[in-house]
Amino acid sequence: MKKKISNKRNKVIFSIAFLAVSAFSFAEGEDYRDYKALLIGDIDGNIIKEDNSLAVRPLASVTKIMTSILTLDKIKNGMISYDDMVTVSSKAASVPYGIKLTAGKQYTVRDLLKATIIKSSNNAAYALAEYVGGNVPNFVQSMNEKARGYGLGSLRYCSPHGLPPSYTGSCMDQGNARDLYKLAQITVKDYSEYLNFSKNKIDYVDNGNTQVTSTNSLLGNVLGVDGIKTGYHNAAGSNIVLTADRGGERMIAVILGSNRAKDRNAIGTKEINDYYANGYARKNENYNAHNVDSAISTTNNNDDIAYSDNTLEKSEKETKEPKKDNFINKLINKFIKKDDSDSESSAKKIKIISKNDVIAIATIGNVKYNLYPSRDIEIIATQRPILNYTVNINSGVSKKSRGKIVGTYVATDGTLTYSGELIMK
Repeated sequence: MKKKISNKRNKVIFSIAFLAVSAFSFAEGEDYRDYKALLIGDIDGNIIKEDNSLAVRPLASVTKIMTSILTLDKIKNGMISYDDMVTVSSKAASVPYGIKLTAGKQYTVRDLLKATIIKSSNNAAYALAEYVGGNVPNFVQSMNEKARGYGLGSLRYCSPHGLPPSYTGSCMDQGNARDLYKLAQITVKDYSEYLNFSKNKIDYVDNGNTQVTSTNSLLGNVLGVDGIKTGYHNAAGSNIVLTADRGGERMIAVILGSNRAKDRNAIGTKEINDYYANGYARKNENYNAHNVDSAISTTNNNDDIAYSDNTLEKSEKETKEPKKDNFINKLINKFIKKDDSDSESSAKKIKIISKNDVIAIATIGNVKYNLYPSRDIEIIATQRPILNYTVNINSGVSKKSRGKIVGTYVATDGTLTYSGELIMK
């Protein structure tokens, strides 16, 4: 079975008639398709992947992103300060879930923001709404006006905390993944103070007397994660809006409607790691991020495996030395003169194929598996070549082949050729 995969990302489909995949499971129990909507993108609006991103879903505590933005607006405008003392009303103190707030006691705006963003404390969000907006209805109106001002038409706010109508007696806070992605962009770019709160796994309020622990379990467990907000109630399922930064390259992930927080967190972890491992953070003029998802082959026929190209510019940040020079390196070295200053200044060791980059994607039933090179390939050259790939898949590949060699690839830039084995993960 041999097909060519090029940088044009043409679909490549291999059919294996005897393969039957009816369902999929994971060794650790996570279901990576347990979501109602998903969107992955960078900080500049380039969407890498989206699935059902325009479906309007209940927000739950993701609502608190806007609550925090309005509070930070008032602080930026000098109308309130972080150190303002807020007297908690009996109504705010009675709102369920969060840190214990005592009616009549005063807390700083800073403490209430910590509780709202880190702990997702509903009572703290309600107390902020009363203080910032004068009353909760006025504050909610401002939330909606702010959303409309940003052009986020799917966002509808009914409360400052996201509790369902069964508690509030009002409408359901709702919105779609596309608008939440845009709101996350705005938060990171215009309200960087938000991340100063959301990045903390543990913090303290009330003069250190009360500990607040983050509801975002990816903090400290997934490299680069520093926000933004989780959410859950029965109608919404488990939601999360994530952002991560690695080496100055920031990404955003929106996951809505997972049945289990465990799955939501596993999906978030996988999408973040895939984003950086696959090189989406690298700028490549030949790569249109908006078209990646449409290039991924899918099939509803359980007897088919679909493979699609996922060739991306390789990371220049990896510096692991190869065990030995290959023949191509030696050949190229003959043309690089040590006494040629121009060659010395421009030629460098370049990793053109990385074992951390995806060569192709295999779809077995409804499950996607990445195909990785088994080893790195480096050359000495003045610039990175653009490679076209030919993939040869072994017979009998199935979901049980995960972690094993499943075939080979040949990569060429039209002059030189490189080859290696493929591992399915």
